[in-house]
Amino acid sequence: MNEKAGATNADSLFLSGNYFEASIEYEYLIFKAVQRDCVNLYKYKKALCYKKLNNFNKALEELQTIYFDNPKNDSLYRFVCYEQSLCFYLNGEPQKALWKIDEYFHLNSDSASYVDFMPIRIFCLNENFQWNDARLCLLAFVQMQDLTTENKTELGHLINELYNRKNVPKIRSVKKAELFSRIIPGTGQIYVGMTGEGIVNFLINASIIAFTAHQAYNGFYITGYLAGLGFFNKTYHGGIKRAETIAVHKNKELIANLNSRVIALISTGSNSN
Repeated sequence: MNEKAGATNADSLFLSGNYFEASIEYEYLIFKAVQRDCVNLYKYKKALCYKKLNNFNKALEELQTIYFDNPKNDSLYRFVCYEQSLCFYLNGEPQKALWKIDEYFHLNSDSASYVDFMPIRIFCLNENFQWNDARLCLLAFVQMQDLTTENKTELGHLINELYNRKNVPKIRSVKKAELFSRIIPGTGQIYVGMTGEGIVNFLINASIIAFTAHQAYNGFYITGYLAGLGFFNKTYHGGIKRAETIAVHKNKELIANLNSRVIALISTGSNSN
């Protein structure tokens, strides 16, 4: 099988949604390729297969093996950096995505391509709770669109309102949730908004402590220790972990909601032209 035929077959598999089979074909092409440009292109396409399979770690591993002799003059470099930043974001690593975007624009000052990276940058800034930077980035993104001055002004007002201090997500500190639950069981859940669950957790732990004290008072030290403190150890530390988990989950929900509103706002701007 010659290289051209192999590339056509791999591309056909990819377009038909057979991403795993396509990745194998691209791996074979990488092995057979001689020119670095071809190797880089096949590695890039193989990474796209992994991304389609939601295996972002494998996609990043593949992208990070791509080497450019002169990235400024290689058109593929832009697409590789874009996919790296996107996969970092999708993999729950927004800070690394921001680093990759900054790295690209440090080496390449092409302002025309900057607009492609901006939505990812906005989402990552939201993930890092950098509201003002996200707002400024979104405002700049709108200014780069082919919209009327009136539409840009209207979207600008909507963006400023979206990132108004009273409207941005009320993020809960995971460390505070853990600390509160460690000091008084149940208060971490109350802090993150799960009042009912926090009260129940407090009452359960208080009941176990009361039972343990009662057993010790009546001389049943072993029963108190094994049944009381043993169970308390599980409910106490379980409550701490639960408070942390709820805080992380609620923060993710808030950010996802904000990003959805950003997408809706961008779509409104695109449709208004």
